[in-house]
Amino acid sequence: MQTVMVRGRVFNYSHTIGRGATAGPGFRHPVDLALGDENTIYVLNRGDEFQACQRVSVVTMDEEFIRDFGGFGDGDGQFTWPAAIALDKEGNAYVADEWLNRISVFDKAGNFLNKWGTPGTGEGELSGPGGLVFDEDDNLYITEELNHRVQKFTRNGKFLLGWGKGGTGQGEFDHPWGIALDSGGDVYVADWHNDRVQKFTPEGQYLATFGTSGNDKGQVHLPSDVAVDKDGDVYITDWWNNKVEVYDADGVHLTTFLGDAEQLSKWAQAAVDANPDYVKARLRVKSLEPQWRFTRPTAIEIADDGKVLITDNQRARIQIYQKESDWVDPQFNL
Repeated sequence: MQTVMVRGRVFNYSHTIGRGATAGPGFRHPVDLALGDENTIYVLNRGDEFQACQRVSVVTMDEEFIRDFGGFGDGDGQFTWPAAIALDKEGNAYVADEWLNRISVFDKAGNFLNKWGTPGTGEGELSGPGGLVFDEDDNLYITEELNHRVQKFTRNGKFLLGWGKGGTGQGEFDHPWGIALDSGGDVYVADWHNDRVQKFTPEGQYLATFGTSGNDKGQVHLPSDVAVDKDGDVYITDWWNNKVEVYDADGVHLTTFLGDAEQLSKWAQAAVDANPDYVKARLRVKSLEPQWRFTRPTAIEIADDGKVLITDNQRARIQIYQKESDWVDPQFNL
């Protein structure tokens, strides 16, 4: 178990969930996730042009498979290029589709309820919805990659407000992707092609920027998502550089996660154990360390108990860290 101690914080690597699969217990290009009640996780699978397995997988934190729902297509309850998922206070799942420019809504059991969204560039219209997050009033913020902006709607799709335009200045975006809120309701947007995360008030007033462009620790290149924990620390998934950068509330860099999945997930280990050729092939490899690391991390969520969940897109899994709230160093000078 990897342990990181930095500036009064302690992060322990916890475990991994997932393996490559087109249905059932496993993922195929997981692009986003949302946390439900009773330790459930809703994982949005994008699939690809070779395997059309767009769906939502519902699993537990202990890697128990519950169900999946959705499918490929443009009909009700189907997805073509799903990008984001979020849950309202009733536990209904909202899925953004970049290609269809709409939001599809499902109940807890995965039954299709309704859809909304009109393609376009006008106020309240959508073009490339890429990130979703609900506020305390169950209003939904949406990033739009192609309109380079953020819009806010009621959960039924009524437009409330919006801000942003294409550009590199403060409050401007270049293909924004992930979005998150902090405990005060301020909005954080992963400004993908501008290599930064921008922070705003709930009404869209610019406040701050996190991250600088680059490939070194503390820098980001094509950040795909952002999350903020209850202490105000900010986590950014660096899609291009295959890492996660962590900053304090003032933007001071704290640490970097590279991925620490030394142990296979339960699903992956069962698949290996069932195939002697897999076992032999792994024994022939000099080092399995590359397998531990992130490959195109796309999304990040933080549970109330401090668990940090990161979708490892190309490796079809979720890596989980634990931020410890009551860590005490043992006393060795007895």
